[in-house]
Amino acid sequence: MKSRHVSARIARQLQTAEHAVDKAMIETSALIQAMIEGRSEAGFAAEVGHPALLNMVRGLTQLAEARGAVVEGHGGLAAVAAAHDMSWRLDGPLEDKPRPFVVEMTQAAAA
Repeated sequence: MKSRHVSARIARQLQTAEHAVDKAMIETSALIQAMIEGRSEAGFAAEVGHPALLNMVRGLTQLAEARGAVVEGHGGLAAVAAAHDMSWRLDGPLEDKPRPFVVEMTQAAAA
């Protein structure tokens, strides 16, 4: 019973973390858009603020890499849940997602 509570708590926190990274990407994208539109609306040359724009784009790229790491971690947690016969979709609203490919790959590798 205890493992079910642990897996439910981890699943909820994982979903929160995934959404937080997505939200950060959305906000950074909106900032980049505002910077580009603002420069244009103000009539400034393209080089005005370009180094700052590059930094924001680099930040967005790093967020995308972080998102990928969280997604990989999600797959790793799915493999742990499968290996320990734990349900990892115990509560909360379910999202459409593919079957946990990491678990399938792990099981195929074991065969």
